Amino acid sequence: MRKLLLLTVLTASFLSLQSCAVITTEGQPVSKVIQVENAKKNELYVKANNWMVSAFNDAESVVQFTDKESGTITGKYLLGTVTAANQYGPANRAFAIIKIQVKDGSTKITVTPESFKYAKGNIYTLYTEEDAKSDVNNLIASYEEAIKKEEDNDW
Repeated sequence: MRKLLLLTVLTASFLSLQSCAVITTEGQPVSKVIQVENAKKNELYVKANNWMVSAFNDAESVVQFTDKESGTITGKYLLGTVTAANQYGPANRAFAIIKIQVKDGSTKITVTPESFKYAKGNIYTLYTEEDAKSDVNNLIASYEEAIKKEEDNDW
């Protein structure tokens, strides 16, 4: 009876491992051009920098390059933790490169998720490609909202 129970547990464990397919994400860039009437390049640059500071709320998310003259800001953003750290190794994280370009009257944001691997159907997978796509779209929507928001200059 114990052998049958052990065999059943081992078979179930083996079958659960078989159902986990390893997926490698492609990391396709997503861009959006946002028109902001009567907005000057300097004003958009400041708003873009402020958005980066508020959006990059994790120590692993960093602004890597800024050039006011060209109107470019680039940073590496932590999308999420794919798998937590455990006895087999460190945490696996998913990142994206965010590039913002501004000029008089418009701005462009490009979010390029870096490729990452995860096991689909594995209970230890915390972040998937679908999560990354949703987060990229939410980042772009957040940026658009911040860039179009009127500033309160009465302080």
